[in-house]
Amino acid sequence: MPNRRSAGSTVGGPADAKGCNRPDGHEQRLASRARLVLSCSCAYMILAIVSSHGWPDEHAMADIWLPSGLSDALALRVGYWAVPVPLLGTLLSNLGRQSYDLQQAVVVGLGHSCGTALVAVLAPRWMRGRDLFASIGNLFGFLAAAAVCALASTLIASLVLPELRNWTQDGQALSWWAGNLAGTVVMAPPLLSWVGRNCGTRLRELRRLEFWLLLLASVAMGVIVHLGLVQVFSLRPATGILPLSLWAGFRFSPAAATPITAGLAIWMAGLGNPSDQRLQVNNSVQALELLEITVIITLITSLMVLVVNANRTRTNRQLQQLAGSLERTVVERTEQLEAANAQLQRLSDTDGLTGITNRRRFDALLRERWRTATRAGSSLAVAMLDIDHFKAYNDHYGHQAGDRCLQQVAAALAAEIRRGSDCVARYGGEEFVVLWCGLTLDQASAMAERLLQRVTALALPHASSPSGPIVSLSIGVAARQLQSQATAPLIEEVESEIAALLQQADARLYAAKTAGRNRVVSR
Repeated sequence: MPNRRSAGSTVGGPADAKGCNRPDGHEQRLASRARLVLSCSCAYMILAIVSSHGWPDEHAMADIWLPSGLSDALALRVGYWAVPVPLLGTLLSNLGRQSYDLQQAVVVGLGHSCGTALVAVLAPRWMRGRDLFASIGNLFGFLAAAAVCALASTLIASLVLPELRNWTQDGQALSWWAGNLAGTVVMAPPLLSWVGRNCGTRLRELRRLEFWLLLLASVAMGVIVHLGLVQVFSLRPATGILPLSLWAGFRFSPAAATPITAGLAIWMAGLGNPSDQRLQVNNSVQALELLEITVIITLITSLMVLVVNANRTRTNRQLQQLAGSLERTVVERTEQLEAANAQLQRLSDTDGLTGITNRRRFDALLRERWRTATRAGSSLAVAMLDIDHFKAYNDHYGHQAGDRCLQQVAAALAAEIRRGSDCVARYGGEEFVVLWCGLTLDQASAMAERLLQRVTALALPHASSPSGPIVSLSIGVAARQLQSQATAPLIEEVESEIAALLQQADARLYAAKTAGRNRVVSR
């Protein structure tokens, strides 16, 4: 095969320098792009020299034109900035080799540049995004653009290279086209998976023992082909590439799998075949072009497996993230629901005006304390409290003043409740009720006297009260010593005894009112 082309692509354009405080940001970006083009052109030249002179005269496979992978990957990453790279790379590589005259070198370079421009135009249109490994559609979209690129460069080069006008098996046009495409299949995936990306997370996979086992297997396969130890591998190198590349595709990410596959393909292409045996097809030597196309198909198959595995891994990771996010959302919603229920419970248990316990919650709490006292054999005491002449207070000061009076009285009563087992509640209107656990009647009566003094100390004016010039209370106290029982009492018995206790306290409240108010009655 004659010395040929220079097409290429450096992947992963460096990030533009964005000087935050400098006025020449545009010039800096242009300079950065210019450095990118020059550095990639030099890389293109090196790959072109390697591809033209790197293979032995009798090698196991046909040529792989590595610069095409460089230029195609660069076109996908930085767009039209990649177009000058093949032309400059071709001219630079031709200076030392003199493979073509100047006119031929320019036309060949222009052919590769036109192909690169086609990749820059077609690949983004035929792909969803610029991630080669996002889907099978993206992979084939990029490879289709690369195939069109290789065809365009071959047709343009044929204007000055007559041997490229023959597309039969005896001609070199098919080999030229296939070599370009093979270079893209070999070089572009590892470049796109590494250059311009965060490589820190990718290095972890290279430390896996399985990766080094795969690398060792690849070296062993190269030795087998080179020495001809297994004849089928020597005659058909793709037979050895396929299982190893499938292993890489199934078990590793693109960043780890593609360099192995690329290195394996390049090594197989460069290894000699000392027996110079070729597979016979219809009693004729199989053309290198068919071997080249076979290798392309093998590599594309492994890339398909790699993309499918990468998508599966990405999908599993996303599902795990979604599951974690859903779990966190459920926990947050549960906590919010519990907080809302607790708030709702507090609201349903609290009197809206005074902020103390309401009658519904008091009734439930009294039942609970009764059962506890029954098990322990302790006592319970209740006090019924009523603001003296409250209707007259409302008539004289108004209902808003009456509401403020209720709130102040409730706050004073609640201040005297210091144990968690005790409770003060608004029983209805201007009437309050207090529950004490473990107090005898005398102790409860003393506590009631303290409540009366606390409210009297407020010195709330009550000009219309016959009992005195300030707001006062009438209090009736009742207590019950409960007997310990081995079994829980019947609900009907509890309800009956509670009603009797409250009725006794209410009767003594009435007695306090009859006796002149502003007093405590406990007997």
